[in-house]
Amino acid sequence: MGSLGQRLREPVDAAFLAVFRMALGAVLVAAIVRYFLRGWLHAYYVAPRVYFPFHGFEWLRPLPPAGMYALFVVLGVLAFGLMVGVWPRLCAALFGGLFAYVQLLDRTHYLNHYYLVCMLCGLLALMPLSSRDTVPAWTLYTLRAQLLVVYLFSGLAKVQPDWLLRHQPMRLWLETSAGARALAALVPLDVQAALSSWGAAFVVLCCPPLLLVRRVRPYAYAALVSFHVMTGTLLTIGVFPWLMVLALLIFFEPDWPRRWLRWRAASTPLQAPPSTPRWVLPVLAVHFVVQLLLPMRPWLYPGNVLWNEEGFRFSWHLKIMEKHGQARFHATDPRTGARWELRYDELLSTKQAGRMMTQPDLILAFAHILAERTGIPGVQVRADVRVSLNGRPPRPLIDSSVDLAAESDGFLPKRWILPE
Repeated sequence: MGSLGQRLREPVDAAFLAVFRMALGAVLVAAIVRYFLRGWLHAYYVAPRVYFPFHGFEWLRPLPPAGMYALFVVLGVLAFGLMVGVWPRLCAALFGGLFAYVQLLDRTHYLNHYYLVCMLCGLLALMPLSSRDTVPAWTLYTLRAQLLVVYLFSGLAKVQPDWLLRHQPMRLWLETSAGARALAALVPLDVQAALSSWGAAFVVLCCPPLLLVRRVRPYAYAALVSFHVMTGTLLTIGVFPWLMVLALLIFFEPDWPRRWLRWRAASTPLQAPPSTPRWVLPVLAVHFVVQLLLPMRPWLYPGNVLWNEEGFRFSWHLKIMEKHGQARFHATDPRTGARWELRYDELLSTKQAGRMMTQPDLILAFAHILAERTGIPGVQVRADVRVSLNGRPPRPLIDSSVDLAAESDGFLPKRWILPE
């Protein structure tokens, strides 16, 4: 253990960390600007009448409209500070914490790359970002390990029949792509979908580990860049592909910016890096234990995780399904037996409604919201929900005989989710 700790504290060139910090800050500035330009801030955190906070965080509430706008201005300033290196550790810590608060307000806006942003900011907050010459080797290994975890579980999630045998949902996405339809005259969509599905699974599973091998590293990086550029062009996944293209540069030798960009030479020999507090390495060990265990949750639940979505979030299931649903909610007054349909059109935004109708935990949360809004003690709420997964005909998702208002959320398997 002593030799491992000594190796983790060995000096490596700090240039890689400086570029990583600047790249992440630049991507985050662009992400925050997009919130303003595209009206997402108002649409997601001002206009909605109801929210779907994460389980255990129901006490969180959005700030008043002026407060939410001010919060995003602060996030933009923090991202810029991280990019240019002004109090970078503080900027990383505050951005990660405030951005996590924003994401916890509503599950309907959960994205894996926002989760990754929070993780990366938290890790950077532990690192000596102001060092110009050397940093401890654990900084390099930590960032590499975090990205490898993402690719590992993202690749494993693609090893399933829909992706590899039915080539879904890739075919559905290609059918909506003008480029894919134009290419169909030469390469049929079925062939495009098969090549894309198998190619994506191969690249995501095999290329990240190859980045650790110096001889094949440039080829593995080129393959991953091609994959991310293709997905970024074809799919609506925001800044994530460009973040990964830049982040993967940490797999090159840590002094690559000095060699490629001809920065001033590092001290020779490498000077001792800034000291590492004794608590940092144990904290990182706990972090990676959690990072390895959380994505295994879907394997503990019965059924298809793409259908029931139990353990789906925080498991790096990156863009592997397409779901559409329709839902109707009915209330029953236990005192009179009266039954009526509950309208929700005016309560939810289009995005909230689309996510709610395909995710069982959101359906449960919304049933509780509807029950509370009736103002009737003990009112029963049942849902008739039909969902199409990866192009299949719609099937019932929820047991319509179960009173959802009497059910509670939690981490145990939910008996009212029907099997696929």
